[in-house]
Amino acid sequence: ARALLCASQRPQQRKKIFAHFRGAGCHLCLSGLNEMFLISLLCAILVARASAFGLGRQNCWATTSCMTSHPSALALATIHNGSVHRRTKLCMSGGFGGASPKVKNSKGGKRSQKSPSTKKMNPRDAKRANQQLVERYGGDIGKGTQERIQTSLESLEPHLREAAELHKAVTQFDALIAPMTTSDRNRLIPPAQTQMAEDDRKKLKSIMEKHGLSERELHNVYQRITWDAAADAKATQADIVGNQMKSDLQERITKACAIAVETTEGDEAQGKVLDVGCGHGAIVRSLVDAGLSEPDMYVGIDLSAEMAKNAVNRYGSARNGRTGKGRLFVAGDFYAHDFGGDGVFDSVIFCSALHDLPDMESAISKASSLVRSKGGKVIIVHAQGAQHVLGQNQANPVMVRRGLPTAKEWTEMLNNHAEWGLALDCEPADPRSDREEKEGYLAVLSKV
Repeated sequence: ARALLCASQRPQQRKKIFAHFRGAGCHLCLSGLNEMFLISLLCAILVARASAFGLGRQNCWATTSCMTSHPSALALATIHNGSVHRRTKLCMSGGFGGASPKVKNSKGGKRSQKSPSTKKMNPRDAKRANQQLVERYGGDIGKGTQERIQTSLESLEPHLREAAELHKAVTQFDALIAPMTTSDRNRLIPPAQTQMAEDDRKKLKSIMEKHGLSERELHNVYQRITWDAAADAKATQADIVGNQMKSDLQERITKACAIAVETTEGDEAQGKVLDVGCGHGAIVRSLVDAGLSEPDMYVGIDLSAEMAKNAVNRYGSARNGRTGKGRLFVAGDFYAHDFGGDGVFDSVIFCSALHDLPDMESAISKASSLVRSKGGKVIIVHAQGAQHVLGQNQANPVMVRRGLPTAKEWTEMLNNHAEWGLALDCEPADPRSDREEKEGYLAVLSKV
């Protein structure tokens, strides 16, 4: 941009320059380029085609002064009869037309190639992807998501739809009165509202008994429908930013993934990681970067079929060259799914997911049975911390039933369930603490 502005301050000439770049087939890959390299490239093309732009020699000379600032600027443009060759290939390291840089992981000095999915989209592609996303959601992502949710609710069987609506009303009322004392309830809650809630509760119980429904199933109705509606938006927005969170938040995810991957090493290891609530494959790249060397070492499960579909589209094609198997993404209920027996995973990770499940204790009980004995780990991480989850619980108790367990609650839970065979290796930070602000939420339970 600086080079073009240096060449001319007139908008019409800049449009002419950009139009010429497109006409010459100059599709620039900005990933991995620093600013001076890009400026040098533009200068080289600009000088080569100065006459086509109608620019004087003096203006062009001003732009060439920066070409010596980067040695790779030499021979970027091949001049032939006053034009740039359209088929010239540029093979350079650093992500421009050549091999991507290799990154050393934290274990054993192994080297793996970075996937393009870890790079942000360039501004043009990002704008196009966002525009297409907005169009798919009818012009407004938030409004379009709500419309998808409502359409899905209306498509349910009548008894299930009624039960879901009653479940929502009862859950919201219970969340409203939970922090109140008895005197506060009598003073603040009108008797008619209390009676209406009790009537809803009785009616809900009757429908559940008649049709064999459980609270978990009703909770999952809202979870499944909501995440199905949001799947395309979440996945595309992650693609735009290269599947990376803000640096401090990403470091917390990276740390948790490194623990999960480290557990897959050793003589007794199964070589398997289970990602519960995998979504669109949000932590696949973080696990790979942490050293999860083969695709078939990963299994992800999510209640939302749309989320699982997005994950398959992005990460399902890679294969282990020896076994021919790839990553497995399951669309199903974590509590009910058969993973093939006990102790089949080295680690089970809940990344921003445990609070979405209807029963945390049952989830940890299931996870404890899935990890191998002597060293298997259950990892619970939320980069934004427990206080963030408490806010979600207050805002939407139907989706988020409760906050994440504190260190004290973990200790009590593990003491009450000795059959799990788990010990608290890493205590999570308490909500609103200085430590939470620095570290987020990370709890690590080890099989003993």
